[in-house]
Amino acid sequence: MLVRTILSCVAVAVLGATLSGAAAGTVSAPTGEEQRLLPLTRIYRGEDGSVLYLRQLGNAVYGFGEHPGLKYAYVLTGSISGDQIAGKWWDVPKGKLRRVNAGALQLRFTQAGARVVRTGGTDLGPDVFTAIPPTAVPWPNMQVAGFQATAQNDLDGVFEGDDASRHYVREFGADTVWVAERSSQPGERPGWATVFIGKRDGSSTGFAGTSVDVPKGLELESAPFGAALVGATRDLIVSQAGLQRTKRLEPDYALDWDRFASGIGSTLTGRTVGYAYAIARDGAFIRSGAGGSRRLSIDGGSRTFTTDTQAQTASAAKTINATALIMALRARGLTVDSTVKGFLPKCLKLGKNMSTLTFRHILTHTSQLPLVGCNGGSPFDCLVKMLAEGRTQPPGNVYNTHAYDLLRWFVPLINETAGMKQQFESFKCKNSSGVLNRKVSEKFNRYLFDKVLDPVGARASYYPSGDFSLNYDFADRTKKGEAPRVDYSERAGSGKLTMSVLHYVRFLSALEAGEILPTSVVESMKSGRLGFDSTWGGRAAGGYPWKNGGCPDFENKGRGCQTAAMIFPSGIVAYVAVNSKNNGFSGSIQGVLAAAFDAGLK
Repeated sequence: MLVRTILSCVAVAVLGATLSGAAAGTVSAPTGEEQRLLPLTRIYRGEDGSVLYLRQLGNAVYGFGEHPGLKYAYVLTGSISGDQIAGKWWDVPKGKLRRVNAGALQLRFTQAGARVVRTGGTDLGPDVFTAIPPTAVPWPNMQVAGFQATAQNDLDGVFEGDDASRHYVREFGADTVWVAERSSQPGERPGWATVFIGKRDGSSTGFAGTSVDVPKGLELESAPFGAALVGATRDLIVSQAGLQRTKRLEPDYALDWDRFASGIGSTLTGRTVGYAYAIARDGAFIRSGAGGSRRLSIDGGSRTFTTDTQAQTASAAKTINATALIMALRARGLTVDSTVKGFLPKCLKLGKNMSTLTFRHILTHTSQLPLVGCNGGSPFDCLVKMLAEGRTQPPGNVYNTHAYDLLRWFVPLINETAGMKQQFESFKCKNSSGVLNRKVSEKFNRYLFDKVLDPVGARASYYPSGDFSLNYDFADRTKKGEAPRVDYSERAGSGKLTMSVLHYVRFLSALEAGEILPTSVVESMKSGRLGFDSTWGGRAAGGYPWKNGGCPDFENKGRGCQTAAMIFPSGIVAYVAVNSKNNGFSGSIQGVLAAAFDAGLK
């Protein structure tokens, strides 16, 4: 998966300094004839069945050894003196961390390099290595992290490159080492496999050292390399001087998926009326589950809540609606910093400071528009009233849920500006018999379904049939449940959409993967709170962008719902829907997702 962090000028400067420092350690690549005469550039079989890929450059050697069956992997480097090699080795997370996981290296080679024997140092596995041809190697598949950390000051773990390469990184004291492999099919020899040997520089965010291809791959290049952390993330930018290879890395965390899923289910089971959740990675469903009831006996018979149950998304629909607005703006060559006034029909009365209102203000709850309620009464007149009063509220972030109902107007007004303005003007901006609101709502809903959801295989509705849930009060289950109202399609923008958790995750995965909007735009949505509530920082693997929701009770009987969508590192997304209010679990619904993910990290 592509690293989606926008590179800061600071990170680029750090990388430049890193490369300058690395230049002193430049390794000159040998000519073809020189390489033929270097006896230790070979593939070796260890006496325990492991494979060692060794590369000689002058009087230096670099190597990568692995045994998938015994679950260990290591890199090494050393200097040649006569028939002796002295240096260091370190376990890397393509295998598990062994009891003794780094140490001194002492080897001796004989038979013109065809045989290598450990003569001292720390036990790295086998004691005897024998040269073998490439055809004798099974080319083990890439693997998840055998061990990992989650902090910036310890990069142990696996990283995925923007070219789908995989990098197994280890920090040990002052040393930073890793092995990287170009993406390849199972059983296929990779195009390159590279050992990196280096250290963190004085800034603590940059790394410098040497990269040397080993003969697991087809290429045999070598170059100084530099790497730098990006901002407060564990993302890295990488450069190998003179080589056009991986440029960016993102952590690829190993998870116990069952623990992640059970952390959600065990928290919600018995503490809600009904719930469902879904977890996906890079667009593929990993785990999903459900429990409790979508309908209680008081409503004509108990019905089980399933992952296919259509449940109200509440304000989690704001992420979808914000996506629609941004898509419509981009189609016109505009951004969220465009002002809204030019898209509003002249027959509308506009209040204080409306000429400075932007779409960003609405999406980030900084519009200063009045907190007008739109759940009761006319869903059209409440928006007319909001615009007529104007930006009267104090500056700052004030959650104005019904300002998002303006998206029901703005998406069609942006998409078909002239035609929609004429529609408003022909009605003189009056919603006689609800006709104008119905017409503009239909335009909005068609755009939402046809342009945003349907192309990525996500389905939604406003008044579902069949397998759908009612909303309840968990603290008092003698109350009848509340169903979606027939006029929800005409009150959309801030919520009112119903979806199964599987379909919401299809949308969220596609959004995160850049299938709906470019990844750079999606990153700006997350960092700028455009359709997201915030990024939950300080978690085990950094910050997790999230959006939650809660259903209002139109009859004020204490019933409701809770929803949360969350995006994690490594292309992982999750969504949970609960069809009750006053539930028995502690904390927030988004907190349930975050805690379950953290518990699942290996």
